[in-house]
Amino acid sequence: MDDDTDIFAIDPKEAWLEKITFGGFRRWHIIASVLGILMSIMIMVCCCIRFRIPRTKQEIEADYQRKQITKKFREKLQQIKNSEMDDMDLQKVCVRIQSDYLNLQASVESMNEKQNVKFKI
Repeated sequence: MDDDTDIFAIDPKEAWLEKITFGGFRRWHIIASVLGILMSIMIMVCCCIRFRIPRTKQEIEADYQRKQITKKFREKLQQIKNSEMDDMDLQKVCVRIQSDYLNLQASVESMNEKQNVKFKI
């Protein structure tokens, strides 16, 4: 009978784990439950959300350039009228935006030349 009582005796060093807290649960029940919940949340987040960290400075700069280009492209697409978009495809839109850009660049250069002429006199 002494052998049975020795098996079920609680070690004084681990007695704090066996103290009953709220709801009739012991401390180790609550600790295990909290750790299990946190681990399952972390697993769900890591599996459902794709984390991609750029590895090099060139990749970071290239991603920034892509975002800037797509932002400008979207702005230019918004300027095209809906009636013109009916018969457009990607190539036609790109050609149109490129021609608008070249026209704008040429007009800026001509304005700069006119201002340089005014200041030379």
